[in-house]
Amino acid sequence: MADNQTEKQKVQELSDKLERGLTELFNSESYKNYLSTMSKFHNYSFNNTLLIAMQKPEASLVAGYKAWQKNFERHVNKGEKAIRILAPAPYKIKEERDKIDPVTQEIILDRDGNPQKEEVEITIPAFRAVSVFDVSQTDGKPIPQLEAKELLSDVEGYQDMIHAVEAVSPVPIEMEEIAGESKGYFDREARRIAVQENMSESQTLKTMIHEVAHSKLHNHNKEVEQYEQARKDRNTKEVEAESIAYTVCQHFGVDTSEYSFGYIAGWSSGKDTKELKSSMDTIRRTASELITGIEEQLEEIRREREVSQEQTKDSILLIQNDDLSEFSLLDVYGMDRQELMQALSEMAENDKLSIPAYLESKGAWVTEIGNQDTREYGEYHLDVRYNTDTEELFDMKEQKAIYDKAMEPINDNDVIVKFASAFESEWEVLKITNLLREDVGNLLKDMAALDENAWDGDYLAYLTGHGAEITLLASSTGLNTDILDLWDFEYDFDAGLTDAVELSAMQQAEHIIHRLEHGQPAFSDEERNLIVNYAFKLGDMEKTRELAEHIYAQETEGNQDVALVIIDAQAEIDALPDTMVGISEMQEYGYTWNEMLPLTKERALELFDHDLPVYLLHEDGSESTVNDRKQITEHEGMFGIEKGDWQNERKLRLMQEQLEDSDANREAQLLYGNTDKYGIYQLKDNPELDKFRFEGTESLKRRGITKDNFDAVLPENYKLVYLGELSEMQGQTQSETLEAIYTKFNIDHPTDYKAHSLSVSDIVVLHENGENSAHFVDPFGFTELPKFMLTLEGKENEIETELAVHIADRYILMHECEEGYDYSILDEQYHLLDGGVYDNPDITIRRAMDMVIADLKEPRFSAVTEQYYRDEHLQGEVYAGSEAEIVNFEELSEKAEEVEQADLAAQQAEIIENNANVVADFRAKTEELFHSLDGQSAEDIEKTVYAYVQSQIDEYGLDAKIVDVVVAGSRCRGMEQENSDLDVVVEYTGSTREDDLFNMLHEDSIYIAGIRVDINPITEGRTGTLETYLPEVETYLQEKAQQEQVNTQLVTQGREQEPAEQTELANEPVIEPETVNVTFTVAECGEFHNLGEYHEGIETIEEAIQIYQAIDPSRMNGIPSIGVNMHIEGTEEWEDEQADVLTGKYIDVDYLNYLPEVRDNPKVQEAVAKLITAFPDREVNDRESKEYLAKIVEYKPLAKIEELEEQNYNMIDNVLNNGVEKFNREEEKREQQEKPQARSSLKERLAAKQKEAAHGNNKDMKEQEKSKNSHREM
Repeated sequence: MADNQTEKQKVQELSDKLERGLTELFNSESYKNYLSTMSKFHNYSFNNTLLIAMQKPEASLVAGYKAWQKNFERHVNKGEKAIRILAPAPYKIKEERDKIDPVTQEIILDRDGNPQKEEVEITIPAFRAVSVFDVSQTDGKPIPQLEAKELLSDVEGYQDMIHAVEAVSPVPIEMEEIAGESKGYFDREARRIAVQENMSESQTLKTMIHEVAHSKLHNHNKEVEQYEQARKDRNTKEVEAESIAYTVCQHFGVDTSEYSFGYIAGWSSGKDTKELKSSMDTIRRTASELITGIEEQLEEIRREREVSQEQTKDSILLIQNDDLSEFSLLDVYGMDRQELMQALSEMAENDKLSIPAYLESKGAWVTEIGNQDTREYGEYHLDVRYNTDTEELFDMKEQKAIYDKAMEPINDNDVIVKFASAFESEWEVLKITNLLREDVGNLLKDMAALDENAWDGDYLAYLTGHGAEITLLASSTGLNTDILDLWDFEYDFDAGLTDAVELSAMQQAEHIIHRLEHGQPAFSDEERNLIVNYAFKLGDMEKTRELAEHIYAQETEGNQDVALVIIDAQAEIDALPDTMVGISEMQEYGYTWNEMLPLTKERALELFDHDLPVYLLHEDGSESTVNDRKQITEHEGMFGIEKGDWQNERKLRLMQEQLEDSDANREAQLLYGNTDKYGIYQLKDNPELDKFRFEGTESLKRRGITKDNFDAVLPENYKLVYLGELSEMQGQTQSETLEAIYTKFNIDHPTDYKAHSLSVSDIVVLHENGENSAHFVDPFGFTELPKFMLTLEGKENEIETELAVHIADRYILMHECEEGYDYSILDEQYHLLDGGVYDNPDITIRRAMDMVIADLKEPRFSAVTEQYYRDEHLQGEVYAGSEAEIVNFEELSEKAEEVEQADLAAQQAEIIENNANVVADFRAKTEELFHSLDGQSAEDIEKTVYAYVQSQIDEYGLDAKIVDVVVAGSRCRGMEQENSDLDVVVEYTGSTREDDLFNMLHEDSIYIAGIRVDINPITEGRTGTLETYLPEVETYLQEKAQQEQVNTQLVTQGREQEPAEQTELANEPVIEPETVNVTFTVAECGEFHNLGEYHEGIETIEEAIQIYQAIDPSRMNGIPSIGVNMHIEGTEEWEDEQADVLTGKYIDVDYLNYLPEVRDNPKVQEAVAKLITAFPDREVNDRESKEYLAKIVEYKPLAKIEELEEQNYNMIDNVLNNGVEKFNREEEKREQQEKPQARSSLKERLAAKQKEAAHGNNKDMKEQEKSKNSHREM
C-alpha cells in the first residue's frame, strides 16, 4: 500500500512520537531501556536514540535497506518492519547581505557611504523521516566485532578497562581507604577522584566511570558551560552522572544488574521539556565521548600488546637422544611454540646436523642453556622436545594440555571404561561424558558381540560413531601410567567385559575413593579405611558413595557437617551385632535377605547364651532356628540375628546405660555408693538464679538473700555436673581434700569435665566413710551446708533446731538462732550457770552440741598462775569420760523457766531490801549533775513527762497505771553531747505490753527546750522495777564515764599528732608513716592472680583504673579486680598485706574492715573514694559502718576520733533508753511472726538481771573442724 503522507507529515508524526516518548520515558524500566539503547547508539542524537528505544529497544546495530547490502553484504529479511528515525536534510538558499572586510571584519562602504551588498548562499537545517533496520532483521555475511563480555572475561581485560578509564579521565584517579559507606567521590577543589580500594573489579569500574562523569560535567573550574552546569541542582548532577555510568558500563558489558532508576520519575516531575532534553543531550554527548575515548584507548593498548608479544616471543627446546645421555637445552628467542614446531617439522637431513644454526637461519636467536655436561642450569618449562634417535617431535604444551584435561575431576555422571589387551601389556582408560552408564554398558555388550570380521577392533571409532564424547584419562604409552582402578567397565579383549558392580564391596569402595581423588588426593588413611570398612560391613554401595562424597567435600570445600557424617557412619558400623563380619560378606556367602544381620560363631554363641534368637545361615539363602549350643558349634557356615531382634536388644541396653548415667542414678551412686566419691554441683542455667551466681556466703547474707543458716541455698537450684572417685584426690584431712578438688578443677580439668571451672557459688559434696557432707565454694575456703545436705538426702524433715542433753550433774539447752546456735548450761536444780552463741551456722545442731560439751570437759587455763585448773562452779562433775544423754527439750525448758522466774523474784526482793532508797539516791545524783534546760530541772521534766504519758493512757484507754517517772541517760549525769536526746524511764503496772506502750508514746515525739524526749516504759514482769533497773543504769553510766576519759585522752593525743592507738594497744610498736609503702594491683582474674594479666607495684589508683578498664572483656579468665598492697620497709614481701577492693559488681569495704591498718591508711581511703566515684554502678559492701564511707570521702584523722567519741555517747542513750529488746519493736514482731519456733534463750532473759552470776557471754570457743580456710593466693 502506497504511503500518501508528505515528508512534512512524516516528520511531524515522528516529532509527535518523540513528545509522547519523552513523557513516558521517565519511569524506571523505560529509562533503563533508553540508556541501554544509547549504549549501543552513542553516536546518535537524543531524538533518534529515543525513537529506536521506543520502536525496537533490543536493537544493537541499524542501517538503511541499501546500506546493509552495499556496506555489509547483508539483506533485510522479508516482512521486517522498519525503524523510523530522523535524518538531516538541509537545503540551500541565496540571500543578499552587507559585504564584510575579511581583514577588519567591518562593513565595506561605497563612494556614497552606503554599505556594499553581495549575494551569499546559506544552508537551512531540516530533517526527513528515514527507515532503518536492525542487524537482527537481516541475514548474510557475519559482522566482525569486539564482544564486551570477552573483553571483561579475564583479569587482563579488566585491567585494560581501568587503564583506559584512567586515560580518558580529566583528573587523576587514586585508590584509597574511604571512611563510611561512600564508594568514591570527585574533589573539585583538589581536582582529583578518589575510589574505595579493595572493591570488586566491576564495582571499581562503575565507580570510576561515575566519578569521571562528574569530573567532566560538574567541574566548576571549566569555563565551557560553567553557567549551565552551576545552575543545576545536586539531584540533576547525580542523575546525569549515574545515567552516563550506566550507559558506558552497558556498552562495555560491565554488570549493571544492580542499577536502579526508581527515583527518575520524582526527579523529572516539574521539569519542562527543554530542561529534560538538555539533560538527556548532556548524558548522550558525555557518554559518547567516554565510550569513544575508552574504545580508542583499548585499541591503543591492544596494538601495544601485539607489538610487545611479537618482540618477546620465546620458546624452550630440548634436543635429546633416547636415554638422555646426550641432550642440549636451548632458548629459542624470536619464535613461539607453534612457529618452532613448524620450523622443526620442515628440516631437511642436512639441517638436522646443526639444529641451532638451522633455527638461526630462520630468524631465531638461539642460546644453549645447558647440556649433559652442565651440572646446574635451573628449571624451565619445555615447549618443544625433539628426539634425535627417533626423530620424533613433541609439542610439550599440547601434551600438558592433554594431561591437564585427563586430570580434571570425574563427575558423578561420567562413565569410565578401561580397554586392555592380553596381560594388560597395552591399555587405555577413557572417560565418556555424555552417555548414561546403562547406555555405555549396552554399547560395550553389543561391541563384544560383534563378529571379529565385522569390524577392525577400533573401539574409539565404534564409541564415537555411536555418539560418545571421549576424554583419554590414561594409557600404557605414557599418560598417567600409575592410575589406580576407578573404572565402571573393564573391556579385556581376552577375558571379556566386567562390570564394577560384580566386584566385592571393598573393591567397589576403593574404586569410589580413586574416582573422587583423581587429580586431587584428599582422603586421609583413616578416612579411606572408614569408607572401605563401611562398604564391607553395611554392604550398601549407594550409602558408601554418599559417605565418600561427604568426606571429600569437607577436605576440598570445607563442608562443616562432615564430622557428624563420619561419627554417624562409625555409629552405624558399631551398631552391628558383630564387628568381625560384614553384610557384604554374608551376601557373597549366598544369603541375601535384607532383614538378617551376620554373626561369627563366637558372637552367635554369646548372644544365644543371653537368650537372643540366633539363626544358622545357609548358602542357598535359607536359614534355620538355633535351639541349642551344639547346633552352633557344629555349623561351619555363617550365623545371623534378625534386625528387629537386635534393635530391641540395643534399645534395652541403651535404656540400661541411660539409667546408669541418669542424674538420679549418678546422685544415688554419690550419696549411697560403696566407694568414697565426690560430686560437683553448679547452679542451673536460670536467670532468676543470677543473684546467687559467683557470690560468696558472706555476700549472700549481706545482701539479705540468705540467712546465717543458708536457708536459700537449695538443692533444687543446682545440678550435678561431675562425679568422681575420692581415691584420685590427695588429702589427709577433709580440708586438704577440698583444696585438692578445687585445684584440680581450676588448673587441670579431667578430660570428661565439660562445665566451667570450680568457682564461688559451686558446691562440692563428699561421700566419705559412708557419711555425706556439702561444702559451698567461698572466696576464702569452703563453708559447710548441713541443711543443703539433709535436703539432698531427702531428710529435710529431720533437720533439728532444738536439742537438750544431760551430762553428769549438768544440763545443756541449745536452739538455732541467726548467728548459729544459742546454748545455756544449767546445774541439776536448773539454775543458769553459763551461756552463749556458738557462731557457726554451717554445721548441724548436734555437731555444735558436741563442740560445747567438748569445751565444757576441758580444764581452764589461768593467765595469772599459768596453770590449768577446773572451774568447779561451771564444770561440776563433768569430766573427759562423762557421757551425754538426750533429754526432752520442752520439759527441760519449762523447768528452767520456772526456776528463772523464782530466781528473778528472789533477786528483785533482795535488790529492794538492799537498796531501799535506790530511786531517791539516783534522783539526788541527777539533781547534782543535771544541766537544766531553759531553767527546767530534772524534777520539772519528770512532772511534764508524767502528765504527757498519763494523757496518752487516758486518750487510748490503756490498762496502765504510772508508778513513777525518772530522768535517765547521759543527761542525768551531765555527759550529754549537743545532739543527745532527753531520756526518761516510766515504770507502770497493768496488762499493756511494754512495746505497745513504747510505740504509742513515740508516734508523735514530744520536745522539751527543743530536745527530743525518749520515753522508755518498763514493768515489773518484763524489764523490772525502777529499784532493779536503775542500779544497772548507774553501773553502765559509770563505765561510759571512764570511756569518756579515755576518748578525751585520745583526742588530745590526736591534736598533738601522736599515734592515736587504743589503750590496750599502747605497748604495740608504732609504724611510722614514712615506712609504709602503699601500691595497687590489677588482676585479670581476681580469684587466681596467675590466670591472665597481673599488674603490681602500681603507684596511683588512677593508673590502676586505666589498666583495669583496658582488660579485654572477651577473655574469660575470671572476674577482674583492683587491689591494694601495703608493704612495710624492712619486712619481706610475703609479709605484705594485700586485698582486692573492686571485684566484679562490688567494692568490698567489708574486707578492708578486717585489715584496719590497711583501711585506715590515708592513701587507701582516698583510693576507695576514687573507686566509688569512678564506678558509680558498683555496689559498696560495708556491713560494719556506713559512716566509714562518709569519712573516706574527706579523710580527717582527728575528726575520726571525735566522731567515734560522739558515737559512744549516742550508743549509751540507745542502749539505756530503748534496750536490746525495744530497739526496734516492729522488726522484732515481724521476725517473730516469720519464725515462731525461734525462742529467746535463758541467757537473753537473765543477762540484764544476773550480771554478777554470769561467767561471761562471749566465751572463747574453739573452732575445731570449722571449714574456713585461709585466703587462696595462687
